[in-house]
Amino acid sequence: MRSTLSLLARHFFGRLFDNEIVSQTGDMRTNAVQALGLAASPGMLVAFFMLPQRLRFDQPFAHNWMLIGDCYFFVLYSMLVMGFVMVLEWDALFPDRKDYLILTPLPLHGSAIFAGKMLSLVAFLALFVIDANLLDSALVPVIAGGPWLSAVLVAHAIAVVAGGAFVALAFAAFQGVLINVLPGRVFRSISPWLQMTAMGVACMMVFLTPLVLALLRPLVEQRSPIIHWLPPFWFLGLYLDLLPGQPAGPVFHELAREARQALGIALALFAATYTIGYHRHARRIMESIETAGEGPGRLRRAFTRAVNRWLLPHSLERATFHFISNTILRTARHRLFLGALAGVAAALASLSAVQISIRAGGPTAWFRPASLAAVALTFSFFTITGLRAAFNLPAELRANWIFQICESEEHAAPIRAARKWILCMGLLPLFALLLPVEIAFQGWLAALVHLSFAALFGLVLLNLLLIWFRKIPFTCSYFPGKTSMALMLGVYIAGFTIYCWGLADLVEGSLSHPARLVELYVTAILALRGLAWLERRERGITDALIYEDEPDPIVRTLELG
Repeated sequence: MRSTLSLLARHFFGRLFDNEIVSQTGDMRTNAVQALGLAASPGMLVAFFMLPQRLRFDQPFAHNWMLIGDCYFFVLYSMLVMGFVMVLEWDALFPDRKDYLILTPLPLHGSAIFAGKMLSLVAFLALFVIDANLLDSALVPVIAGGPWLSAVLVAHAIAVVAGGAFVALAFAAFQGVLINVLPGRVFRSISPWLQMTAMGVACMMVFLTPLVLALLRPLVEQRSPIIHWLPPFWFLGLYLDLLPGQPAGPVFHELAREARQALGIALALFAATYTIGYHRHARRIMESIETAGEGPGRLRRAFTRAVNRWLLPHSLERATFHFISNTILRTARHRLFLGALAGVAAALASLSAVQISIRAGGPTAWFRPASLAAVALTFSFFTITGLRAAFNLPAELRANWIFQICESEEHAAPIRAARKWILCMGLLPLFALLLPVEIAFQGWLAALVHLSFAALFGLVLLNLLLIWFRKIPFTCSYFPGKTSMALMLGVYIAGFTIYCWGLADLVEGSLSHPARLVELYVTAILALRGLAWLERRERGITDALIYEDEPDPIVRTLELG
């Protein structure tokens, strides 16, 4: 029995690392080493860059609350690591249909499969929570030194591990509640969207961390209700409350109590819902029949007919357009990639739209209607660049032979379809959501100017990114190492700064000067004409579609012959 349980646990443990989101071609050991190394590095680096002087853990509020900020970072980092792990493993928390079809014909009891899955999941989560916090747990007490070494070690280890465990248990419990409450068809339909939303929220938390650290002191000193709503504050309170003598005071003692309660509730919900949900999930999978689904609904069919008739005159355009629609949210890699970019865009748009000031009564925040131009440009920038980057990520390379044998001489049709898909399914819904917000805060005239300006310059950006695009989306191999990531990141940050904040300042400064506004529109139209000419010129040189992204040659030649 013990050997059977061990084999099952090893099988499920390996399946957790065999994740197509991380790598479609790498083996399990490579994925594991890369993931563990990535999770362990930031905590170690931050511990080295803490204050050079010996920090007094019996005086945590010295040095302008820098020690409190460091403690908050370590707690938040542990929670974010486990959040990302749970998002990536969202579909692997319960065994899938393949596991049941392979294991149930064997002489194995259902309880043995459940125990193996539970043991592998606990080991997997424990591995990551320890890996993410081991080095900083060892270094922070050494940096602190003095008589607090052992006390700080215990407090740090308990707080960061408890924070990571809370996030992992909360994710698993949430999925267990959904499986027990919702019908199987409903759960399967909303599960990808929940996974995508969770990735976006996690990335948004990363980019808002500097803002929270800047507001940490006034939020605590004024006892803002916000500190009782955000879980990282609970486990920060647990960290400081575990120090000898509880030097942080009653506020953090209260937060520590909330952390213990939240951890207990998450553990109880996980134990109850996962056990019940596991057996219900197993029964559903074994009793259900895999089908292709019920097909598109009435609205989807009407939309398809309208798009085919008015937007997609060429058959290759129609095929590529609907292929993009059916692919982009069915693969987890593309879904999570777009969710991450949406979270980053939401964080940067929030920083542009919300003004925060620190006053005697505590931090106050208010919405700045004048920043709506920057919000529209920010979301349009990430929509266009994100979808353009997602098109480079292959969905299933072994199936691209069908595109190669069906390729015709009309090579420009797939590129036109990709452009129309971004406009129709990306920018149009975005501006439809922003329009009522713009009207409510700025009025019809400013809303029309902001959104038309963002749409026009969005077309400029889109055409610029598609000039050298010679692929059918999701069908070409991709070698990210061919381009310097540092260079691309620098170009991306510079482009974002100029496009979003620079253009927003221009349009806001031109609202009261119609002549200057007309100049901006004329400039955008001329840029579109120039990009159209450049695209025709490049297509005249070569318009062949690419299905194999060639890596850099092992031996470089001078090509003199």
